[in-house]
Amino acid sequence: MLILNNGLIVNGDGRTAPFTGSVVIEGSRIAAVGPAGYTGGAGDVVIDAGGCLLLPGAVNPHVHAVAPGPRFASGTPGVSVEEALGNLRRHLGQGHTTVVDLDGFKVPEETALVRGRQPVRVESGTIHFEPMFTAADAADGAGLGDAHRAMTAPEMIEAGAVVIGEVGAGMTLGGGGQDYMYIPAAVEQATGVTILPAQAKALKYAVLGRHIRPGDPDRQQIADLLRQQRLADLIGVDTMITLIEESVLPSFQLALDGLVASAGLAVELGVPTLVHNSAPSDEAAREAARIAKELFIGGHTNHGTFSAAEAVENARWIKEQGGFVEIDTFDAWGRKELHAAPEHLIALMQEGLVDIMATDYAAGHWDGMFEMVGTVVRDGLAPLEQAVAMATGNVGKALPLVGADRGVLKAGLLADVVVSASRSPAEVRLVVIGGEIALAHDEFTALRVSA
Repeated sequence: MLILNNGLIVNGDGRTAPFTGSVVIEGSRIAAVGPAGYTGGAGDVVIDAGGCLLLPGAVNPHVHAVAPGPRFASGTPGVSVEEALGNLRRHLGQGHTTVVDLDGFKVPEETALVRGRQPVRVESGTIHFEPMFTAADAADGAGLGDAHRAMTAPEMIEAGAVVIGEVGAGMTLGGGGQDYMYIPAAVEQATGVTILPAQAKALKYAVLGRHIRPGDPDRQQIADLLRQQRLADLIGVDTMITLIEESVLPSFQLALDGLVASAGLAVELGVPTLVHNSAPSDEAAREAARIAKELFIGGHTNHGTFSAAEAVENARWIKEQGGFVEIDTFDAWGRKELHAAPEHLIALMQEGLVDIMATDYAAGHWDGMFEMVGTVVRDGLAPLEQAVAMATGNVGKALPLVGADRGVLKAGLLADVVVSASRSPAEVRLVVIGGEIALAHDEFTALRVSA
């Protein structure tokens, strides 16, 4: 057995107050959780947690690039197996013991290439239905092969996919994917100059606005931005307007139609749909929530295209329909390039509208879920037990095919456990997955492990 003694247990159910105790693991399952200390027997591994937090492994319902195969709802060519494994190592270090891959065009054979080669549990989503294929082709589609196009959503669910998603994405709905991928690429092709995501977003907003509504560009603002970005001598205002529109708009309505279509498919298959929730997709997301009800998940409802007030109004609608509200870390604690403002998170938490947390991708610079947990607790937005549940036990309520056997420290469930610093959930010291130690800092094991 593996015994974790003397830790502050936060069990992930969102209701039980933290208590000092032990977690006993036998095989791949939790055998006992309680206030008692256990000495163990011959052959057992006993770890004195020294007052550290004992948490369920985070269940991350919104990730990308953790397996080879097409990325995003745009069907962009994917990462290599080596890069996917590197991304999974990063998730492991952040205490994410289960991740749900929302690159929904992948097929099971691609996900199989990373399972078994590292310890993190990788679950799959699916967007193998129309008009998602047509929207992907309008934006990119270069990563889609015959096997992807032949696959269907029902076949993916039969093969073990746990969610329809991510339906829509920044690449097809005028979001962050356009800012860090397609608009900079188009500008570089036209001018030879590489621009930053923030510069691309500013140009996009000047042409189309936050809600992606063509026909009323702010020509003076565009001219000012071209001068600021030293592009004025290389490209004119009219050409820049055309460039932005041709990058963003071809996939836009198709992707919105896909959001609504996914809700009907969710009801038909009895599987949740997780959609790209943002100011541009607000109306379509609301209609999808009305149809799918408890099978609807509003992905990253703290999206930067919303104002804080818009995010709250959108989340209220989702909750009134019986759906789930997700907030994401993006890169708000580390790089702070794509999402630096906390106003949306604070407003949603203060209104009691958040169900689950996730990371998304943030151009490969995502911050960990327990980083957000720590901030929420430190800023007085929720008690520790509720904040931890948003990253663990609550995810199983939104995604029943994932959470039936994990996310809570309870006898009989999978032994996925994270040990973190007592005052900082993000300082992960040890990770156990399926009863096996998957990550341990040297100083932790040297000081606290005995046989």
